[in-house]
Amino acid sequence: MNKIKITVVTVVYNGADIIENTIANVINQTYDNIEYIIVDGGSKDGTQDIIRKYEEKISLWKSEPDKGIYDAMNKAIQLATGDYIYFLNVGDNFYSNKTLENIITQSQYEDVIYGNTCIKDLNSERIAKAYPLNLDWKTMPYCHQSVLIKRTFLINNLFDLSYKIAADYNQYHELKKSKAVFKFVDEIICIYDNNGFSSQNARQMLNEYTGISLKNNSGFLKKIKIRLYFFLRMNLRKI
Repeated sequence: MNKIKITVVTVVYNGADIIENTIANVINQTYDNIEYIIVDGGSKDGTQDIIRKYEEKISLWKSEPDKGIYDAMNKAIQLATGDYIYFLNVGDNFYSNKTLENIITQSQYEDVIYGNTCIKDLNSERIAKAYPLNLDWKTMPYCHQSVLIKRTFLINNLFDLSYKIAADYNQYHELKKSKAVFKFVDEIICIYDNNGFSSQNARQMLNEYTGISLKNNSGFLKKIKIRLYFFLRMNLRKI
């Protein structure tokens, strides 16, 4: 069997101050069958100049206006040729330079391979363990920076652009309905930069989560449970 090819995608817009570190993080991975794609939303701050510095290490990059992060990620899915696609967007980093190598050695070519996340806030870092899949009615089981998904599944389950923040949660449910096989790997996959996430974003995310969970769960009592859970989450944030 040929060695599994992983497409790593970085989506960026005006990230000149942080993209170089993300690029270096990708090209320093010890795994040696990586396709690296960068999709830039038409940056005007020098981002493209930094990308050009590393063109020999980048498989493909393009720059054009988009409709937001999920639109850019959909473009990357359609450009990718790897067996798996992994999103490491600007400002985020792999947990170690052996991350991809460690993940692949623990997998059996499952459709979705996911793990844990190191979440970096302004003054701290914390480890967010992936949630059990049976709790998916109330949360995304994994951070989208901590999952590898087979390209064949993503091509048929692109991000729904009607969701501004929680399109990854909606996509998870679509993958589940597509009978994707999920594999948990007990590894910290990425360091996710949470500094730009505002309380306003959090409220919109919870609103979108509520609708997605209701859409994908049946039963009167289950729907009451979902509504109550998200109502409490939204309102307890105010206290």
